[in-house]
Amino acid sequence: MVKKQITIHKSNTSENLIKVSLILLDWSCRERFHALDWLNRQNVPRDQYELIWVELFDRVIQEALDKADVVITCGQKGLYHKHIGYNIGLLYSKGKIITICDSDAVFPPDFIHSIIKSFNFTDASTPDSQVLMHHQWRSPALYPDEMKDISELQNYSWTDLWPNVGACMSVIKSDAIRFGGFDEHKSFSGYLCGPYDLGWRMINANIPENWHNENIALWHFSHPDPPATFGQSFSLKMFREKSYPHIDHHALTAVEAFSSGRLLPLTENSEIFKIRMNQRKIGTKFEKKYAWLSGQKGFSIFQKLKLRISFLLELPKMIFKLVIIRKSLLFMQIFLGTQRYEVLRKWWRTKKVNNDLES
Repeated sequence: MVKKQITIHKSNTSENLIKVSLILLDWSCRERFHALDWLNRQNVPRDQYELIWVELFDRVIQEALDKADVVITCGQKGLYHKHIGYNIGLLYSKGKIITICDSDAVFPPDFIHSIIKSFNFTDASTPDSQVLMHHQWRSPALYPDEMKDISELQNYSWTDLWPNVGACMSVIKSDAIRFGGFDEHKSFSGYLCGPYDLGWRMINANIPENWHNENIALWHFSHPDPPATFGQSFSLKMFREKSYPHIDHHALTAVEAFSSGRLLPLTENSEIFKIRMNQRKIGTKFEKKYAWLSGQKGFSIFQKLKLRISFLLELPKMIFKLVIIRKSLLFMQIFLGTQRYEVLRKWWRTKKVNNDLES
């Protein structure tokens, strides 16, 4: 079971309009932090985007404190859960667009600009709803310490491009909230998970998916041994970080949601649930009384039992009203006389209607 104690080590105090929030995840595994350098060299004003560094455990990296806008540790114990980290980044983000991406990749200098442009986002307009997936090139070479310019990437060999749905994704923040954020179900614990969980559920609601220009992609060099040699067939460390079945290394729960058309997560973050529910536009006060009856987990066993008993008593109550009450009213009419009985009956109906209106 994942336990977490969130600590904010650095906050973004900017009051400017932030267009893009990049959520960069670490689980005490990153050996290099060059992604922060490349993301700080973008060709848009630095105050238009923010870098949110989320550490799933407790490690605090000075380089992250120096170069990111927000630094958070989650205090998880045992097998990590990336989606919990994604949701924490989502909740603390200020951007209109959120981007989940590898925290150890190389980013071209127009990466942020291309995201803003793809969403047709200007100061005078809101971004368009879409699921924007970003390509990622991968190389068997280790990251070159001497590399200073993006043009030097051509000096290395790169594998053929394929739609890596776990690498990087951008969506509007309000859409991410509307679809319950990232699923915190236990089946997403460990390595096999990713932003595609949310993206595929959004696609199920007919929000279009677009794959970004492959020339404005992430570039990912291989990790040093350990934990993984590029393209290796087996790693005991990686095997231990796989907790649930998968389909082609995509989390089974995400594939099932995509295939069955499910829209919301199996386990929704409680804070995201509150925000999502509070954003509903309910037309009448009459309906509002039903909007918060059960809470996030639905009706309890006790509540359902109470309603079941009430349902079973409906027929006896109807028989009681039809037989006992009618006979009592007939007796009252005979006892009081027709004129007095009608006066009393009219008074009772008026009082009942007034009480119903007040309630």
